[in-house]
Amino acid sequence: MQIIIVGCGKMGSALAVQLAAEGHRVSVIDQNEAVIEQISNTQDVIAYAGNGAVYSVLESVGARDADLMLAVTQSDELNLLACLIAHKIGAKHTVARVRNPEYAEHMYELKDDLGLSMTINPDRQAAEEIARILRFPAATHVELFAGGHAELVSSKLPEKSVLNGIPLYELPQKLGVKVLICAVERNGEYTIPDGSFVLQGGDTLYVTGAPREVARALRKAGVLANPIRNVIIGGGGRISYYLAQELLRSNLSVKIVERSKDSASRMAELLPGAVVLNGDVTDHELLQEEGIDGADAFVALTGLDEGNILSALYAKHRGVSKVIAKVNNDSLESLVKSTDLDSIISPKRVAANQLLRYVRARDASANHGEIRGLYKIANGQIEVLEFLASPENTTLLEIPLRDLRTKTHILIACIVRNGKTIIPGGADCIKAGDVVLVVTEKSGMNDLGDIMEDAR
Repeated sequence: MQIIIVGCGKMGSALAVQLAAEGHRVSVIDQNEAVIEQISNTQDVIAYAGNGAVYSVLESVGARDADLMLAVTQSDELNLLACLIAHKIGAKHTVARVRNPEYAEHMYELKDDLGLSMTINPDRQAAEEIARILRFPAATHVELFAGGHAELVSSKLPEKSVLNGIPLYELPQKLGVKVLICAVERNGEYTIPDGSFVLQGGDTLYVTGAPREVARALRKAGVLANPIRNVIIGGGGRISYYLAQELLRSNLSVKIVERSKDSASRMAELLPGAVVLNGDVTDHELLQEEGIDGADAFVALTGLDEGNILSALYAKHRGVSKVIAKVNNDSLESLVKSTDLDSIISPKRVAANQLLRYVRARDASANHGEIRGLYKIANGQIEVLEFLASPENTTLLEIPLRDLRTKTHILIACIVRNGKTIIPGGADCIKAGDVVLVVTEKSGMNDLGDIMEDAR
């Protein structure tokens, strides 16, 4: 695909690197000449210094023949204008990053007028992911597949778990439920395990299956925590606003601590069901006065990564059972993994992953592929792909899985058929119309047939 990216910040750069690596023809536009020079020297992309919302600039980079344009600058207005102009020039599809809640509320009505294929709101998506994690307190990450019929949950295995020292082939007997451990992280190394893999306490497990079965499996494994009832949120920005909305709709108690007096007042007006305090979330005395010791969860969402990490570590020290910190800096993220923090959230990565899923699905559709979604797990090192099996896949349909010659490092994790979730065994087969989840360490798969050893 020919793809134009307007905005070469953290998200734009990450998208350019990944999409170029997947073989797309990528052009990037940014007004910062130093940024353009840096990405031009290090990545296989065409880089332009200029304003991506100017007709002549977009025309010169090939918007007329572009399959897709992604506008991901810091300015909502610039993103929307760039998409409108690119659409008028002839770009087939456009996607804009829109963060302002007032704009986001009206995007559905204005989408056609602006020529938008999709809008993306990193703050709302980050909030939705945090809300999913809080509904499943033992998890560090929760992802839904196949319209919610399948779930992937990552969680750390306790040292005293009944699964400690157990090979995976004994898992059904030990748990009495049908789930699949499709990836394991141990000491910073990620693997797609086979049946002989022996679990150890401290492993981070990536478990997939029907939502009810996953919950039962984690409960029996001793990793299911008590439900969350009250949450303290540090920071009063957009993510906090969206998250508080979600939590209040679920009848949870929400308390927000915001340093700026004006921002705190605005949050109090927008969220009458929440308690909003004007204060510094890194002030330990304030947190103690406001009941940090009795909180079920603490979420650090200020604009400062270091402050989020420190306040989250303090909350963990005070015994808060579920702690989440927003961390945008990749170098700090690797440092956080060596601490006791339960979960970290990167809005940039959440949004970038959704855009990558959209691009892969659009690319596969153009090439008559069957990909419905792409999900990156295990710090981006492993992909989970959601395919719709078509009747054309004659080389693998109606054949027992044990007889398929699949490539190495590929796992068929789950099959959803007529709303029923199947954890497949060797005797199971894929049928036309099935939704199939494939876990792989490789990138670039666009078709279900790509799992086969002799795939074209």
